[in-house]
Amino acid sequence: MNRVELADGHLAYDDTGDGPAVVFLHDGTLDRRVWRQQLGAFDGYRVLNFDARGHGESSTPAEPYGRCDDVIALLDHLGLDSAYLVGQAMGGTSALDAVLDHPDRVRGVVISGCGTSEQYWQSPFLVDLLKRQMEAAFQGDTDGYLETYLRMWVDGPVREPHEVDLSVRERCREMALNTALRHARPNPVLPGRAADTWARLSGVETPLLAIVGELDCTDVREMIERVVASVGKAQLEVIEGAGHMVNMERPGRFNQAVRQFLDGLSGGSE
Repeated sequence: MNRVELADGHLAYDDTGDGPAVVFLHDGTLDRRVWRQQLGAFDGYRVLNFDARGHGESSTPAEPYGRCDDVIALLDHLGLDSAYLVGQAMGGTSALDAVLDHPDRVRGVVISGCGTSEQYWQSPFLVDLLKRQMEAAFQGDTDGYLETYLRMWVDGPVREPHEVDLSVRERCREMALNTALRHARPNPVLPGRAADTWARLSGVETPLLAIVGELDCTDVREMIERVVASVGKAQLEVIEGAGHMVNMERPGRFNQAVRQFLDGLSGGSE
């Protein structure tokens, strides 16, 4: 594990390979282990994979911060002028914030399963489970908190737990439990985010690939379609038979789509 030292803590990251830099940004509640099936698929690139603050082996935030600023801190630490960003869910919103606030530092961006950092939840499925998850947190019910997380972001609205790959569910549960035990605080410091994100998307010139699972929540699918419709150089890839955790459920298809996009921008080849 490598570290970026911050004023009030540190970022933990892995650094492998040589070539154009690609930074992988994980989901909320999980950690950088979510990219296990991606890390070996990008030979010819320098793969940087880090834990967001409050997740994995990075420190728990004690002072106000911005997630996209931590992305820039990693690039500065490594002396990189720019990089490609690949973000899933929370990581995707951080990547879009970086594109909006630091466009010269991002050569291309892949988002998966998200809108901007100003996300909104309207479907009864998510609204109900988010309420139940909050109640479990207030009651100190860790098992209930984790199960509602898995129902929302692994099973999704059209599948029951037994219809999802058990290994994906268990890996996500392990990461989410680690986050809860290691980083949960009564009064957590929440990250800042870019301003007016939806309104500013039309000015984005960075090439963008958006990926979403066919079985993901309606809110997520609608937001990611809105991103694609707003950004000039954007394309959408819908992966059949996959839910929110598309990179874990369909790693081969996910890797192929991302690799093709990156190679098209960098001049590389599969």
